[in-house]
Amino acid sequence: MKVVLLFTVMAGILTAALQHPVGLAPILAALLCAACFLRKRDIVIVGLGAMLIHEAMVGFSLFTIVRLVAILGVIGVIWAIRVRPVWPSLLLGLFLAAPVYHLALATGDWATQFCTKAPHTAAGFAATLMGSLPYIQRSVVNEAFFTAAFLGLYALSGSAIRLWWPSAFSGRLGTQNNF
Repeated sequence: MKVVLLFTVMAGILTAALQHPVGLAPILAALLCAACFLRKRDIVIVGLGAMLIHEAMVGFSLFTIVRLVAILGVIGVIWAIRVRPVWPSLLLGLFLAAPVYHLALATGDWATQFCTKAPHTAAGFAATLMGSLPYIQRSVVNEAFFTAAFLGLYALSGSAIRLWWPSAFSGRLGTQNNF
């Protein structure tokens, strides 16, 4: 449970600290990494918990509901394709989950007129989608970077634990999936 809490808090704080216009949102990367090593229930805790921490830091609004729905969509995609800790699976997860997330955010933005003030027409929806494309492009690249960074950090921490605390992987602890 400590890993789940740490992952949740880290993703929430990083997402709130990195500004929205830059296109840095490590929550998708955290969810992809969580899918590799944690139970389904824990993936939901990481996703929703990180988003709630983010919202608490930047301020709750009507768009909070949109973000939570978008995260639930990502979780559904990750569960459906069963992301595993291999690059093809992670890349597939990223390139399927990112459009779901960003399409949900763009649709929610159009519906709530939170960022863009496009009219509630088909042309307004198309304008909102087209306006979000540069952000989506930057975001997907950054999400791939964060996924690699999180997995690298996970691997390094596992190696450090094996080196400095080898008993953690033997005996009773070694028979359980603690990570």
